[in-house]
Amino acid sequence: MSRNKNIMVAVVLIFFLATAFYMYKNKKVEQPNNNQQQQQKSDDQNKTNTTDDQLKSQILELVGKANSGKKDEALMGYLNLLKDYPTNLTILNNIAVLYNDMGDWNNSETYYKILLQAHPDYINGYRMLGYLYQYRFNDDEAKIKALFDAGIKANNNEPQLVTWMISYYKAKGETDKALPYSQLLGN
Repeated sequence: MSRNKNIMVAVVLIFFLATAFYMYKNKKVEQPNNNQQQQQKSDDQNKTNTTDDQLKSQILELVGKANSGKKDEALMGYLNLLKDYPTNLTILNNIAVLYNDMGDWNNSETYYKILLQAHPDYINGYRMLGYLYQYRFNDDEAKIKALFDAGIKANNNEPQLVTWMISYYKAKGETDKALPYSQLLGN
């Protein structure tokens, strides 16, 4: 009997929570009839939320295509989205990644550069472009150094970027070149 009682309590609790969630998600915000500016702001926010939801949905669909091997189709979709969202971090990153995966390293570089110009605080973008220079552009030290020095400067000596450069030079056996970066960390 105790087990049945626990099950009933759980069912009632789930029903209550589901009802509360439904009411919360569907509640209407009352707007004063005489305040058209607030109504317009609310309408604009709703349009933005709808647009954001649509964009997220489109991006998820394109991720699915890329993951299922339809990389060309996903890339075309991202390039079309880019027309409406030219500085969107996710779109730019995914384009750069797709080009890299497809072996088009020049276009991958181009889109990582556009991404970092729009989002200089996106640390992973520096690392990915650094790896591209290191492994696809035959260890182009000048490009790597310029890229990471710019990232370190733009991000106030960001430790991840500094550490990447230290590791890079240590792996090459050029610890003397790593020393200035170690000093940025206080080591």
